[in-house]
Amino acid sequence: MFDVPEDEREQRVFATDDLCIIRPPEGGDERDTSYWIRVILEIPIHGTEEPFCWGVWVSQSKEAFERYRKTYDQDQSDDGSFGWLPVHMAHYRNPDGTWPMLECDAEWGGKGQRPKITLRGCESQICRDQRDGISWDEAMQIATPLMH
Repeated sequence: MFDVPEDEREQRVFATDDLCIIRPPEGGDERDTSYWIRVILEIPIHGTEEPFCWGVWVSQSKEAFERYRKTYDQDQSDDGSFGWLPVHMAHYRNPDGTWPMLECDAEWGGKGQRPKITLRGCESQICRDQRDGISWDEAMQIATPLMH
């Protein structure tokens, strides 16, 4: 998971459907442990009430992750955190072929709801799409490869 060699995952990765901790390789610095929460990225679709939704992983500070984990079974709608979204979606590669890493705000939800993220003011295509919305045809272009 997240570029950890398969033979090291059992030792280095703790993951559920909503939480993930990735420890550094043996002998590495524990400060390099990364913390992730599963969130929803919504992109409005013109002419519909329902947005295009992606379940994505967002990095968190250790403090935010622990606060989220400890209050997971409660209403968290008054809380949130900063995170980084590693964009590994074919439709949203940078023009130079690299993948962006974008700042975002996670808005935690009510009990049993996944947080939703808002990308912070950037000019990558995915930020423009979240801000301005996309057409139904664009949504289908994004979704079709993901269904195969």
